[in-house]
Amino acid sequence: MDIAHAGAGDGAPHGTVVVAESQKAGRGRSGKSWTSHRGAGVWTSVLLRRAAVAPPGVLSLRVGLALADALDRYTSVATQLKWPNDLFLGGRKLAGILTEARWRGPQLEWIVVGVGVNLQHAGTAPDTASLGAGAAPASVLVDVVRAVLSASVIAGELSDRELAAFTRRDLALGRQVTSPLPGRVAGIDSRGGIRVQTASGERVAVSGSLIFSPSLSE
Repeated sequence: MDIAHAGAGDGAPHGTVVVAESQKAGRGRSGKSWTSHRGAGVWTSVLLRRAAVAPPGVLSLRVGLALADALDRYTSVATQLKWPNDLFLGGRKLAGILTEARWRGPQLEWIVVGVGVNLQHAGTAPDTASLGAGAAPASVLVDVVRAVLSASVIAGELSDRELAAFTRRDLALGRQVTSPLPGRVAGIDSRGGIRVQTASGERVAVSGSLIFSPSLSE
């Protein structure tokens, strides 16, 4: 993503793709970092200069929806989505999405969308899933880039069709969570926020991490 941002500053065009074979300082939301081992996944960033206007929380969800549809062809079960930016397979994390925007005053200059998809288990992360040996890296890369570009041209809030599609894949729906709000997940809204039924009624969080309650009742 750093290379993509640097390229954007030097005039790289819309749709520029940067691919890493490995990473020593991969990053995610909230400053999380990790090492990406060579051959274990597809890690790429796509530069968007002509992204359609949408609420800040929507693009990652749209990319997730498009990517889940694409990755289903490599799996025997449906890929699930976890708000706000993760894809899961069999209850384990398969892929992550990170979006970073750069502004000049009120003017959006560009967006970089970073996507990582596990192709093989890293060995040190037992809570992760992978597509397995049948998924060719080049094919997965093409699917990732197509998902990002297709999501970027859709303007506005999430449509009823998109909300329904997310509901079908929603890993958290109906589960108890402790963050970003304590309560039971009721879905997402059209602006990309997560709806949580709390003790005082339904509330919507637009940022934060989704942490499941350890309660056996969930």
